[in-house]
Amino acid sequence: MDFDVSQDERTCAIANWLLKHSAVDQESPQNKWGEIANHKETECPKKVANQFLLCCLLDYQSKADPWKRGRRFIEEISKRPDEVWAEIGACTKEEWESDAKFGECGLHWMHKAHNRIWPIAKRICFWFDGDARRIWQKSNSFDTLCRLYYLGAGEQISRMIVGALKDCGLVSGKCDVKADVYICRVLGRAILGKDASPPEAVALARRLHPSDPWQLDWPLWNIGKSYCEATTPKCSNCDLATNCLYAHWHPS
Repeated sequence: MDFDVSQDERTCAIANWLLKHSAVDQESPQNKWGEIANHKETECPKKVANQFLLCCLLDYQSKADPWKRGRRFIEEISKRPDEVWAEIGACTKEEWESDAKFGECGLHWMHKAHNRIWPIAKRICFWFDGDARRIWQKSNSFDTLCRLYYLGAGEQISRMIVGALKDCGLVSGKCDVKADVYICRVLGRAILGKDASPPEAVALARRLHPSDPWQLDWPLWNIGKSYCEATTPKCSNCDLATNCLYAHWHPS
C-alpha cells in the first residue's frame, strides 16, 4: 500500500478534520452535560453539581443511559439530593453492596460499578465536605483531574469529567481525551493501523493537537460509535478513511 502523501501530511489531515468537527460544532454543552452547562456565569446549585458528578461516575462500562439513571436516583430515590454523598456514605459498606440496595438504587447493571460509588462518596465528604463543586471551583484542569483521580473516579472517567467541565466553562487549561474503546480504536487504526491501548491513544491525541487534545474527543467518539466497529468497520462511509492507515490496509 502506498499513500500519496507523507505520514506527517496524513496525520495533519486527520487532525484538521477532527478539529473541524469538534464538540462545540456537533452538540451543545447543555445537550451533552445537562443543567450544569447553564451555570458558567452563575453559581451552580449543589444539587446540580452532585447530579452531574454522579452521572459521570456511572459512565463506566454502561449499557444504559448513565444520565437517566443518575437523574432518577437524585430526583426519585435520594431523600437529600443536596447531601447525596453524605446520604450514600451513611450506609455501611455491607449495606450499600447488598443486593437489596443494588436493586433499589438501580444505578448500574454491574455490582462493581454500583459498589465503587460508596468509597467515592465517603472521600467527597471527607475532603470536600460533601460538596462536589469544591472539587473544581477556583481550580484548573490539572488540579481538578488529580482530585478526581484520588477520589477514585478512575483515569478515563476523570479525564471525561474535566473535559466536560471545560466544555461548560467551569475549568480552564488543556485536557486529555477519555481513552475509551471507541477512541482507542479510531485513533489507533487511523494513525497506527491497529487498535491503540489507552496510553497510546492519549499520546496520539496529544500529538495531533498538543494545545488541547480534548477538542478531538467528541468527533473521535462519534466516528467510533457510528462507523469504526470492532469487526465490521464501515470504512467506505467514514470521512477519515482517505488518510486512515487501517482503511488502506483493509479496503472495503
